[in-house]
Amino acid sequence: MDLVTPISHLFKDKKNAELIIENTDFLEARERTCELFFPKTTHYHIDFDLNIGLTEKQIQFLIDFVKPREEINTLTFQAARDCEKINIIDGIYYPNSKVISINDQIQNTKKSLSQIRNVLGTERKIGIENNNFYPTGAYEICTSSEYLLSIIDSYDCHLLFDIAHALVTCANKNISFKNYYKSLLETKKCIQMHLCQPSYSHNELGIEARDAHEIPNFELIELSVYLCTNYEIKKITVEYYKEVEKLVLFLKYLRNFITKNEKR
Repeated sequence: MDLVTPISHLFKDKKNAELIIENTDFLEARERTCELFFPKTTHYHIDFDLNIGLTEKQIQFLIDFVKPREEINTLTFQAARDCEKINIIDGIYYPNSKVISINDQIQNTKKSLSQIRNVLGTERKIGIENNNFYPTGAYEICTSSEYLLSIIDSYDCHLLFDIAHALVTCANKNISFKNYYKSLLETKKCIQMHLCQPSYSHNELGIEARDAHEIPNFELIELSVYLCTNYEIKKITVEYYKEVEKLVLFLKYLRNFITKNEKR
């Protein structure tokens, strides 16, 4: 199991970048830091919503910043909202246009995948990330197993399983996490996991979960490594962006935990 670390704003400091690179196997490029180039960059995670459809600007980004990078072998995208226009309140989407039906989201995704392959070729793996659900009316379809399974089953698209997104979705929908992850991971098409710790709070409706991007606790580490091992997920990515020292310490700990688990 390999560690694939995002090239975040932390990499803009040379010493920080060197320290992180020493403690990871591979790197994952991001569009916010597309100007940064480092050895060992094999993945590219891009926050384009395949289910909404790609804009001309997004297609041009692929041409300018992704196509020339032949070292990238895996590209992952998202489906984060059910409508084209949204309002953002406290970091959460609210609809500001009509919700797109599941059939139209599937067709939009199919077209997006075709456009990506037309630009970048067919040799790189392409994956879609599961997103987190919040009860605002903007997330119901794109976070559903029905939508995700229709894409990874039918359009040669792999899964990027974000375990925090899955936990947030299941807590906020009050559905079984086990059933949710099994429906996705039993396809055996998951090629990567994103890992961070979500947060939980109580409100008048019950428990509310948020995608907090904190360092994972032991229980989540244990669960994540178990799922990666059980479902043959070969790459795991820690999404923590706050303090370099904490990130490096955690990468060392996680590598040691994985090594011990693999020896069992």
